[in-house]
Amino acid sequence: MSYGNYGGGSRRRDSGPREMHKIKCSDCGADAEVPFKPTEGKPVYCQTCFQKHRPPRRDRF
Repeated sequence: MSYGNYGGGSRRRDSGPREMHKIKCSDCGADAEVPFKPTEGKPVYCQTCFQKHRPPRRDRF
């Protein structure tokens, strides 16, 4: 039985360098780059501020 992309989701693998987009952090105002095109009207954070706004991880069992 084949499950195709079972467990793989839509993650990119070995597809070369990702296009980076320059942003200004919505929290601290620092210049940064993100590997996605930001959606207008939604906040976007630098790596440090993203960690502060990220929901806590739940352990999986």
